[in-house]
Amino acid sequence: MGTSTSAPSTPPTPPTISVNPHSAAAPPSGCPMHQKKPEAPGCPMHKEVPQNAESQSCSGPAHQERAYEFVQCPMRASTKDDIDPSNMMPPPNQTPAPDQPFSLSLNREESKIPRANTDKNWVYPSEQMFWNAMLRKGWKWKEDDLKPEDMSNIIKIHNQNNEQAWTEILKWEALHAK
Repeated sequence: MGTSTSAPSTPPTPPTISVNPHSAAAPPSGCPMHQKKPEAPGCPMHKEVPQNAESQSCSGPAHQERAYEFVQCPMRASTKDDIDPSNMMPPPNQTPAPDQPFSLSLNREESKIPRANTDKNWVYPSEQMFWNAMLRKGWKWKEDDLKPEDMSNIIKIHNQNNEQAWTEILKWEALHAK
């Protein structure tokens, strides 16, 4: 076909991948997890309520903010009209379903996954919250379907899957750091 000459190529050097989330490499410039964090909000009971509450920006789902405040601040636990503007949903439901065959844990586990613009981490759902979410999405419990220990295992799988996904994200960021 034609004659062409090409310069001998040198094989590319494979990039080194650091799996250490605290590596010295700088993260990608647009990563929200590595931007300056604003001052953490205090208890709303001790704050002045802003005139225009809708003008405040939300850094994440409202139920994640409340995950800590329900435990730490009794005033927030009583506000039922809080709606997460990102999905128009009320706070997560920890109430057993009317026809629920057994009680489930209400305990929530804090993840190792940091939240943007705060020093806190994401909080995983309780067994009860997961059950209620399954019902909300159309699942119906049947005899011999699930046992309480199955829900415990589902939560463990869910949480571990998220932790491993976060580790993969850190690997990807380390690979693409400039």
